[in-house]
Amino acid sequence: MKAVTYHKYGPPEVLTLGELESVTPKANKIRIKIRACAITAGDTELRSPKIPTLVWFIVRLFFGIFSPRIKVLGGYLSGDVVEVGEEVSEFKVGDSVFGISGSSFGGYAEYVTLNTTEAFIAKPSQLPYDEASPIGLGLDSLHFIRKLKLKRGEKILINGAGGGIGTYAVQIAKNIGARVTVVDSVDKSQMLHETGADETIDYQGEEVFSRGIKYDAIFDVVGTISKWQCLKALNSGGRYVSAIPSLSYLFWTVWPRWVGNKKIMTGLASPGKEDLIHLRDLVESGKLKTIIDRRYTMDQLVEAHHYIESGKKKGNIVMIVPE
Repeated sequence: MKAVTYHKYGPPEVLTLGELESVTPKANKIRIKIRACAITAGDTELRSPKIPTLVWFIVRLFFGIFSPRIKVLGGYLSGDVVEVGEEVSEFKVGDSVFGISGSSFGGYAEYVTLNTTEAFIAKPSQLPYDEASPIGLGLDSLHFIRKLKLKRGEKILINGAGGGIGTYAVQIAKNIGARVTVVDSVDKSQMLHETGADETIDYQGEEVFSRGIKYDAIFDVVGTISKWQCLKALNSGGRYVSAIPSLSYLFWTVWPRWVGNKKIMTGLASPGKEDLIHLRDLVESGKLKTIIDRRYTMDQLVEAHHYIESGKKKGNIVMIVPE
């Protein structure tokens, strides 16, 4: 099968298109013919040697210190089941599915073999494969919005709202009934308004908190806002959460108790099928949609990674695999 692999850390050019042997599923595994795979900022960070110092050791310990242990990136995908193991009862050949491949990744390929315990569920027939593949990113959005315990009528600021996680977070917050202010570059403002944002802030043109607005919740998708500034911008009882964990949170999770009962949180989402089903229900009811900026083919992934690293991506970009 065709697959895009990388055997050393470096710039996008370390990605190469070649041939790999496809794995036959055994026991409780399924083999999927991939039809679409989301290309994410997380993929570019795993490929790049420029991982933040505080998390470098943990990430490299898992994924490989000197060279990548997992050779095929891509964790959010959709496709068709073409083979099932002898113990599989949840899926059958011909089922269209989408979800997250977990720590095995493998989405930059024509086929992937996965354990049925991974967060994969049936894809609605009317939902295109490209729009289904990034929905797993919404699990992060759902996790952190829930962590904030956001309520109807509250004001939330979402920093870095113009990417995959951010655009899903905007819609989930609006579905709750919150008033949503987003922070990103000005070229993403129209898209974010169309996604549901009430107000936009161009971080390149003004200071994020220069308007003097107080918020009940702040979701920092990209982890770039000063936590001290966020504390000052929160109402009493306000909550801040970041999708980018760091060791500094050991200090910040204690400090807010002394400044108006405000709370700072971080963590990692734990993807599950029940939450993925919830997102699918929102999609089918028209309350959640996937924003797609660009589509690439397998031989264009170097260009796709360069585009992500330019910071210009609006919503999601997706790799399309021909039928």
